[in-house]
Amino acid sequence: MQKYKNCLAPFLQLTIFTMAKIKKTIQWTIARYNEFKEQMFRLKPVRIEKQKFMRARQHYASAETTVVDKSLITKSCKMVILSSALMTAFITFLTTIPSAIWASLVLIVIDVVQFQLLAFSAEQKILYMYGCDDFWNNHQSTSRNIKFLMWFLGKYGLPAKTSIAESAAGFAIRKLISMLMMRSGARILIVNAIRQGIKWTGIIVAHEVLLDSFDMIVCVICASIAGAVSFIQFGQMIRNLEKELSKSGVEKVFREFDEENDGVKEEE
Repeated sequence: MQKYKNCLAPFLQLTIFTMAKIKKTIQWTIARYNEFKEQMFRLKPVRIEKQKFMRARQHYASAETTVVDKSLITKSCKMVILSSALMTAFITFLTTIPSAIWASLVLIVIDVVQFQLLAFSAEQKILYMYGCDDFWNNHQSTSRNIKFLMWFLGKYGLPAKTSIAESAAGFAIRKLISMLMMRSGARILIVNAIRQGIKWTGIIVAHEVLLDSFDMIVCVICASIAGAVSFIQFGQMIRNLEKELSKSGVEKVFREFDEENDGVKEEE
């Protein structure tokens, strides 16, 4: 028995060491990813200035949130969520159509970035409609504001990793269907069945033309699935933020962020 323990001891030590290294690598990767997101969120195109945004919505131009009908706020939030979700779904659809593997891998990164940027923009609009001050009128507090927006998305929206998951899921779904339908006997059987069906109507279609058309149809169907996944996840994320603001209010959310932020600083 002691002999087995002696044999297992190095293995257990190696396993513990490996797990610690993996954990450290994951933490390092997450930290670098968050730093990248913070730099990405500093880009001017994704900064929403409150005055310009509110001017576009005349209902809020000269009124405080406390005296505006809450149903009006909810309705405007839904419009922001819908328009942003449709935009991110459309971009996901476009980035999922190409069938080349290496091109698809690059486009997954583009899809992840656009998902994050549109969520960041929509989040600012939702906060402004609930009475939040302009995030960009004081350069000294820019870092704090970006950290708050990232924290709010992560805590009350879906975790940031879901945007990666939805892109990867859309890619995997499309590739799986492609392998089953475009690179197997099922592809030939389906195309022949369609060809015969068209032939019965008196139209003769070349086999090669129908194969190319079928491949494109499969790509479009798979891209549509990926776009739908993106639309649902994006909408759920921003709706969660809106529900939390409706329930708690802006001040409570900021207070909670400050408490957690101060707690992290004390631990460090």
